[in-house]
Amino acid sequence: MGKIELSLITGKKIIRTEARPGLRLSRVMWQAGQPLKLYCGGRGVCGRCFVEIKAGPLPGENEAEKKLRLARGLPSRFRLACQLRLRQPLTVRIPSDLLLRPGLRRQSGDKSGLTMPVLKDYDPLVKKYVLKLSAEDLTADKSPELAIKSALGLKEMDISSSARRKLRAIRKEWSEITAVIYDDRLLLDLECGATADRILGLGLDLGTTTVSARLFDLSTGNPLATATVANEQAAFGADLISRLSFAAEKPGNPKRLQKSALKSIAKLTRTLALEAGVRTEWIYVLCLAGNAVMNHLILAQPVDSLGRAPFRPAFLSCEPVPASKAGLRVNPQAMVFVSPNLGGFVGGDISAGLLYTGLISRRGNFLLVDLGTNGEIVLKSGHTLLAASTAAGPAFEGSGISCGLQAVPGAIEKVKWSQGRFEYRTIGRQKPSGLCGSGLLAVLAEALRAGLLLPSGRIAAGRPEIEVAPGLGLSQLDIRKLQLAMAAVKSGIKLLLRSAGLDWRQLDGLYLAGVFGSSIDPGQCIAVGLIPPLPRKKILFAGNASLAGAGLMLLSRSARKEVEKLRGKVKHISLAENEDFQSEFLRALAIGSQYWRRQDD
Repeated sequence: MGKIELSLITGKKIIRTEARPGLRLSRVMWQAGQPLKLYCGGRGVCGRCFVEIKAGPLPGENEAEKKLRLARGLPSRFRLACQLRLRQPLTVRIPSDLLLRPGLRRQSGDKSGLTMPVLKDYDPLVKKYVLKLSAEDLTADKSPELAIKSALGLKEMDISSSARRKLRAIRKEWSEITAVIYDDRLLLDLECGATADRILGLGLDLGTTTVSARLFDLSTGNPLATATVANEQAAFGADLISRLSFAAEKPGNPKRLQKSALKSIAKLTRTLALEAGVRTEWIYVLCLAGNAVMNHLILAQPVDSLGRAPFRPAFLSCEPVPASKAGLRVNPQAMVFVSPNLGGFVGGDISAGLLYTGLISRRGNFLLVDLGTNGEIVLKSGHTLLAASTAAGPAFEGSGISCGLQAVPGAIEKVKWSQGRFEYRTIGRQKPSGLCGSGLLAVLAEALRAGLLLPSGRIAAGRPEIEVAPGLGLSQLDIRKLQLAMAAVKSGIKLLLRSAGLDWRQLDGLYLAGVFGSSIDPGQCIAVGLIPPLPRKKILFAGNASLAGAGLMLLSRSARKEVEKLRGKVKHISLAENEDFQSEFLRALAIGSQYWRRQDD
């Protein structure tokens, strides 16, 4: 038999294609570049992928499919896309909200030649299924456990202690229950009635200076709200080394650090829930993408091995952890999925960033540079992945700078020197109240161009500061702090390239992630020497790649599998043990692109 002709209607668009007889419609849609949201992985048990047969012979349906159709009150011309095997030409209408939309695009709106992946599948870490159990299912001689397992189409199913207690307490009047399933293998909970629309997930970037989170509706995959707060651990030290020292002083100090981070997360969670108009107890899963030290502290793991050479983490990856055990106040049955550490001070934030940028699978030589308190750098060359961390300090995030500010409304994010003065733009177009990371870097670049700042970092003409706006200016001390942060990153990049036997001119692309987002001009980054002077098409600003990667892991099984493959594939390079680090760092203190154009000795 030849191929079958199909007409697929999606909104106002009609796709005409052909398919081999016997293929499922969901597979044909994937081949046509229009993948569907298959909530249950195509097992035909969730009833979410119904499509309408507009023309052609009506295909048969099995009893389970018919039961789901009637429960939804759908006419006889509706079929499940994941169960419909094509035998004859058909015209099918596909609901627009069934299409897998690339909901996690890059944040920069960038026009460079580099791209980032989007969702390849829709398979949330936690799902809810509404089940209708008959009186026969609940008779004394039949196991409700087996009935639920069969209804979910699962070959194997583990059961939490909470769910097991409820299984024993199921009564006949509980004819409709909602099963909460983690990773299609663990029955987390059972809820009376239909509560499938109350299921949220939280992507979490736990950084040294700030904590960012994005709240998702896991029933649709839609992001609901995003927010950032200060990490209250800063009271015990501005950087990781300070906090590790504090942790080592007294036995109870690691617990104090953990409680401070939990307090920040709780504040963030309440803020997001209020903004989205939801309840925190609807959060059933968190994906944690923190740097290595943060991951250890939040999970109450020992950090002493990270405080001394060779700076090895107590764990690279770990099994999902109950949120209640970690002290996170969300749903009592919620789970925490931890993005794996890669070694030393290169943590789950970088594995999440590698996932989001798609750098893992790219051919050629690529850099991922995450600008934060603990500046992390990954170089991919061929099949080799090298990673290093640099003690950049909190200056890039505005901390420790006299006029520094996080990226909040009122923060100056863009600066240009024009006609003898600075012109600037603030976030939210509000009255300027400080400068965030992108604004600070822009001031250095524009002041250098205008002759207000010397390459040595000294303010020209004996001025006490570089005034940007009334009452807002950079002092000499502010500039020194920014110099030190930039030198740490610059020297780290150069030494990592050197360890791979590469020159920056051999790079095929550079992803810049972290606090700057999309607001910084790449030309300004090059002007101050923060990054090599690559062609514009080779530079892409990835924003908070860690947070975006955490979102991908929440929503996609293929993303989770990809990030788990990183374990053991990344070689950690200790810059502190490199004999050239000190001399390279001193050379990198100079502001300007000449650092990159100088030939290595």
